This record gives sequence, structure tokens and C-alpha cells, in this order.
Amino acid sequence: MANFLNIEAVGSTILGMRPNDFIDILLVAVIIYQVINLVRGTRSGQVFLGLGFLAVVYLLANRFQLLTLSFLMSSLPSNIFLIIVLLFTPDIRRGLARAGRFYYLRSNPALKEAISEVVRASFFMAEKRCGALIAFERHVSLGEYVEAGAKIGGLVSDRLLLAIFNTHAPLHDGAVIIQDGVLAAAGCFLPLLPFEDNVSRFFGTRHRAAIGLSRESDAVIVVVSEERGLVSLVKDGEVEVMMGTARLKEALTGSLGVREKAKRAPQPRKA
Repeated sequence: MANFLNIEAVGSTILGMRPNDFIDILLVAVIIYQVINLVRGTRSGQVFLGLGFLAVVYLLANRFQLLTLSFLMSSLPSNIFLIIVLLFTPDIRRGLARAGRFYYLRSNPALKEAISEVVRASFFMAEKRCGALIAFERHVSLGEYVEAGAKIGGLVSDRLLLAIFNTHAPLHDGAVIIQDGVLAAAGCFLPLLPFEDNVSRFFGTRHRAAIGLSRESDAVIVVVSEERGLVSLVKDGEVEVMMGTARLKEALTGSLGVREKAKRAPQPRKA
């Protein structure tokens, strides 16, 4: 009988809800889902677990009147907003960048040519076991990394990339940053992912730097592994090995929103 009354109460509550209430619940669910996706597999996920543990300790201290522990924990609720901002600044910035991202196709001949040159150079360097790190700027500016590197400001070419990443070149250890089809700078040092983050142990310094930048911004990064001779694409913290030039070109073109020219259908010959 009690279960029946509970079901009836829930049913009446649902029937009494306005359309705005359903929209409200849906938006909250979407926000929670996006936050979980944002911190899943990152250091922030572990921080969230730590904050949850502190919250449980605070509730237990109040419940059982543990005066000393309650006094120590009493400042936590009043400063929770400041704590969240300080702990999750990179993730908040990355989440806002994703939320404000608008995809549109654009026709940029320099960028299209840069993609082709990067694809060609990447697989050539992979064959020669020459490591490389090439970042394409999208909507979030990479100006702070460009400023710290060696400014070039030239058109992208496979020969230029091979010269930069030559093991005897002074700039081969850093990253190349491409802005709107222009090779803006070389020898740029990217934010390195902390070793306690949950990533594959097979990833070296270049992969960790690429993942770190992709979590700080919306950049798309091409990584050439010196040890394994593989070409990978890093985006939004995810690493995908590129199986061939066609796949890398397709992935870069789609990620950078470059419009491909439509192929004209062959015209029938007149008799």
C-alpha cells in the first residue's frame, strides 16, 4: 500500500510539472554530464574525489559533534567557490573554450596547402624516425607559446619542417605552431602533462606535451614518434594513430574546418 501511494505521489508530481521544469532538469543533466566528461581521466577527477571525501568528513563531524574536526572543516563551505576556481582553472578554461566553439567551413588556400605539407613531412619523418611536434591553432589563441618561441612567419613547406626537426638543428626539440596556414614560430615549449595523469606509459615527452596543449586549448597537434615511427593526431586530450596520409589529411581538414573543393562531374562528350 505504501509503495502504491509513493508511486501515485511521484505520478502526480510529474503530471503537475510545467514544460519549463522539464527543460530545467534536462539542462542540469546536460551540465552534469559535460562536467563528468571534462574531468574524466584527468587529475581534476581525482581532485573531485578528494573534495567529496572532505564533504563526507564535514558531514560526519557535524553529525557526531566532533568539535575540533568541525572547527577545522568549518571554513570549507564558505570558500568552496574560491577553492574550485583555484583547483580547476585549466579545466574551466578548456570547458568554456569548448562551449564557445563554433564550427564553420572556411576556404583558406594557405591553410589547405599547410595541411598537405604537414602530412607529407610527417610521414617522411616517421619513416626516418625523426620526432616532430606540430600544432595547428584553432579558435583559442596560442600567442603566448608563439611569443616564447623563435618567430618565423613563413609559409609552411615540407622542406622547412624537415630542416626545423633535423636532429642537428637548434629548434628540433620544441614545437612548431601554425596559425592560419602560416608557420608562426618554432622551438615552442608546450605545457607538459603531469606524470601522475592517467595516460599510457608508452607516451613520451612529445605526446605528453601535445596532450597538455590540447587540454589547455582547442589546438590540433600532429606528433611524430621518434621511437616507434608513428604519426598521431592529438585533439581534446585524445590521441589517435594515423594509418596513412589520407587519414591524417582527412582528420586535419575536418578538425580545422577547411572546405574542400567540390569535384566537377565529368561532362558528357558531344557526338
